[in-house]
Amino acid sequence: RGDDAQRFAASTTMSNYPTSTQKSFWLYGTHEDVRAAREETRATTLKSATLNDDGESTSAKTVEKDALTSEEERLILRYHEHKIQTICAAFVLPRKVKSTAVMLFKRFTLRHGVGAHSLKIIMLTSIYVACKVEESYISADEFCKGVREDPARVLAAEVTFLSGLKFQLVCYGAARPLDGFLRDVEDGGCKVTGAQLVACRKSALETIDTLMLTDVPLVRPPGQIALCALRRAARQAEATDLVEYCEAVGARATGIVKAPKGALLKGILDEIETHVEDGTEPDEAVVKKIDKKLKLWRAKYVAASKATAEDEAKKTERDAKRRKSEQSRQEMIAAEEDALG
Repeated sequence: RGDDAQRFAASTTMSNYPTSTQKSFWLYGTHEDVRAAREETRATTLKSATLNDDGESTSAKTVEKDALTSEEERLILRYHEHKIQTICAAFVLPRKVKSTAVMLFKRFTLRHGVGAHSLKIIMLTSIYVACKVEESYISADEFCKGVREDPARVLAAEVTFLSGLKFQLVCYGAARPLDGFLRDVEDGGCKVTGAQLVACRKSALETIDTLMLTDVPLVRPPGQIALCALRRAARQAEATDLVEYCEAVGARATGIVKAPKGALLKGILDEIETHVEDGTEPDEAVVKKIDKKLKLWRAKYVAASKATAEDEAKKTERDAKRRKSEQSRQEMIAAEEDALG
């Protein structure tokens, strides 16, 4: 059916996803590409931390020895991503805000690492900005009162956060295409009971939330994530027809969108599902130790460099004011001499 194909196209690609900045700049080819980008960022952060406040170089080995390992970085990032989901639920924010906040946090930390900025402030800023992006605005004062944080810190970090993302803020989540598939099913896409459909949606959304804590959203488009979550839910509900629907639906998009079909689509869904276990919440006791280690590292290497940069900025500002004052004085003298002839 022609309308089925159009509905599939809308659910998998959504309104402007094919031309979005998410697809162009934030979708990597493989998980290995994401890991390589993260390691490159980590190397840059460690290198920048080798300069101390006297402009002297600290041993790179010493800096790296004190820094978090790659695995520790992944754990503390996943912890904060889960925390974003928890905070959004506490504020009863729309699902799209939660999804966008996690994605923005992922993007920023992927490009800027865990050591350059306070992860807590970046986490809160990602939620605050996501509320704006998704038109669910909440004031900084109201938001920060609920999380017991100084709103000035979030507002001060906002510009850094936005520029760090190059103002590429639009995010496409998997919940919308999931609902597109479910509407197609309701319209006769396959045989499934109403009770099964309700159970499958709830379970699929839980799977999507879990996958958001992995690198999958940086590698796979939202439509494929939604389809994987729906198929997994269908298996749990023993809805055989719905499982078959998920694995065959790509064939119905012929001539509308370029979508994987048959064995290729099944392979993609299988691959995505292997990462569900990667999205479990880290042990809080372990994360606390990692967080303490990170704070010590930032205090030793990042705070000193920041202080040096601030001192340089203040010195430059003082010099500029002194030059401006001297220029004004000279102009005043010249004006008085002209007045006296």
